[in-house]
Amino acid sequence: MRLSFAAILTGGIICSVMLLICLAVVRHIYRTYAPTLSNSEHLLATGKPQQAKLLLDKMKTARPNENARTLVLRGKVLYAMLLEQLSEENWSSYGVDPENWISHPLADEAEECFLKAIEMSPNDPEPRCVLGNLYRDQGRFAESEAMLRAALEIDGSNAEAFLALGLLYAEGERVGAAERALLYAWDLDEGNAKIAKNIGYFYRYYKDDPQAAIMWLGRYLDYADPRRERDMFSVRSELRHLLERYPEFDDGRGIRVNPNDSRLFPSMHRD
Repeated sequence: MRLSFAAILTGGIICSVMLLICLAVVRHIYRTYAPTLSNSEHLLATGKPQQAKLLLDKMKTARPNENARTLVLRGKVLYAMLLEQLSEENWSSYGVDPENWISHPLADEAEECFLKAIEMSPNDPEPRCVLGNLYRDQGRFAESEAMLRAALEIDGSNAEAFLALGLLYAEGERVGAAERALLYAWDLDEGNAKIAKNIGYFYRYYKDDPQAAIMWLGRYLDYADPRRERDMFSVRSELRHLLERYPEFDDGRGIRVNPNDSRLFPSMHRD
């Protein structure tokens, strides 16, 4: 049976389209899961530290000697994996009993990565900032403050360091110093959703100021990127609770997050 020219042409077009689709899928998979630093950073930012670690391990197999940037990323991935293993019950008793503070092999591995990165790149404030956060979560408050102040000696306008310092002071019940550090972090990096979120929770839980908490959590929702932020559901829930309890502080805008958006999912508000 002879095929008509139209049938042959249609078949060729269908095959070409299918080939293009397959090539696009393969390209997407390669872009997302190829063992590169940028792919690992993207997976970590989108809440996939386990997958990010797999890529880093593949990179290490090919090149065993990791540079400072890679070590910082590996430390952050290990830190994120550790936080994923903590339940909200552990966080609710955080700091009350030293036995509840983080003591885990992943914490030791992350610390080792950050210390190596500091040794290799002594003028980079980032590993000191993240290590300061880890020390805070371990209850090593004096070491945390020393590390964060060292980061600020390198870069006195580092918003992440001031944010971390504010969270540390809040944990240590130095509320006035915490407020100054957090607001200064915002001044340095206005529009940073993570800073707005933490200021909102600070006013909610440490200052007992619902009006300020509503304002700052609202700012978080204004600035947060749904593709990267994992806390939008939990913030939305907290904000709804506050507005129900304190309707006099409702600005009338409502909560602007679609609860059916599958890209969003709740997580702990700590960074």
